[in-house]
Amino acid sequence: MCGRYFLNIALDELENRYGISSIPEELRDNQGEIFPSNQAPVLYNKGNNKKMELMKWGFKPSYSNNLVINARSESVHKKSLFKESFHRRRCIIPANGFFEWKEKDGTKIKHFIELNDENIISLAGIYDWFKIDGEEKISFCILTKDAPQELINIHDRIPVIIKKKFEDEWLEEKFTPRIFDYINSTGFDFQVNDK
Repeated sequence: MCGRYFLNIALDELENRYGISSIPEELRDNQGEIFPSNQAPVLYNKGNNKKMELMKWGFKPSYSNNLVINARSESVHKKSLFKESFHRRRCIIPANGFFEWKEKDGTKIKHFIELNDENIISLAGIYDWFKIDGEEKISFCILTKDAPQELINIHDRIPVIIKKKFEDEWLEEKFTPRIFDYINSTGFDFQVNDK
């Protein structure tokens, strides 16, 4: 589960990191601790060009009043809510790190998890359009997977992180079986801080 993440990155740093230009200034105001239903900067392909714009966090299926903020990577290609997006509308959610909570003595302790060797991490996502409050909105959902051994004592799920070398292929508007390799990448060096 990924229920919150953190983003505090200068626009020029985002441009350099992802090889794009002309990031809208409004993205500067949508940073900090990101909650479900918030608008946040998301990177995706539009006509074979990388673009970053604000999207709402959470899919809004017609059969529920609740937002769906995460998709399990193991079944995302099978579920009707996610399948088409997974095959053709993948995206990257830039972040500095993400939050998970662990219960200890009846109290939930908040942990901030980041990578030791990367200031910007790329969370794997999918996007789609949904009618929310009578308006069509573009929304994203974060993919999750089983937590690695070093984080399992905090939470059993973490967001999928796409390695830099796989980012361009992840954003392609087509499906190849290699996508599952990117989801299952390992070898990240995590750092955990109590908040």
